[in-house]
Amino acid sequence: MQNKGLVKLFAVLFGLVSIYQLSFSLKNSSIENSVEDMAIAKYDTSVEDYKTKRKAFEVSYLDSLSNSKENVFLGETYAKVKDNSLKLGLDLKGGLEAILQVSVKDILKGLANNSTDPTFNKALDATDELQKSSQNDYIDDFYDEFDKIKGDKKLASPDIFATRSLSEANIVTTGMSDDEVKEALSKKIDESIVSALQVLRTRIDQFGVASPNIQRLGTSRKNFSRITRG
Repeated sequence: MQNKGLVKLFAVLFGLVSIYQLSFSLKNSSIENSVEDMAIAKYDTSVEDYKTKRKAFEVSYLDSLSNSKENVFLGETYAKVKDNSLKLGLDLKGGLEAILQVSVKDILKGLANNSTDPTFNKALDATDELQKSSQNDYIDDFYDEFDKIKGDKKLASPDIFATRSLSEANIVTTGMSDDEVKEALSKKIDESIVSALQVLRTRIDQFGVASPNIQRLGTSRKNFSRITRG
């Protein structure tokens, strides 16, 4: 009998805690719905680009609530209410799947300090064209196209990748062979992938999406698959 009484006590306590936790979710949902109604009233369908303006209004308004120190529920601020609310997964909240591709071309141009070298830029243009039908990574096709037209030009040329910033960091120097430069560039590109992935994860986490699925697909072609709420 005593054990039965303890079970009932724990059940009641668990129920109270669940109700308390759920109350924050209900309040947060109520606030978000109210702000959504405000946005709909402010920007009806006659307003140009009304969906974008509604979303911008909602984000701005909710941000202002988050920064406010006023109590909105049980002595807590809106930021605390949102933090304590249940994090809904994509199956409940609604979401999307998107594949993002980081531009290897832009990374190469950045590493070359936007070089105007004709050989370098011609190789990039040829790679863009080849990529329309190629299954290879962008970087591999770029190396092939550069090798076809380089003549005496080297990747470690000061006009291409032996820039001041890369030389001072001892990443690419004028004495390097093309193979050594290719290895250094591939490493830098891979670092860019990791950095972009971390930025995506950090920004998605800020929206309170529970268990977002963020995957890196491929290697130096730099595709990412991410799932976030809509």
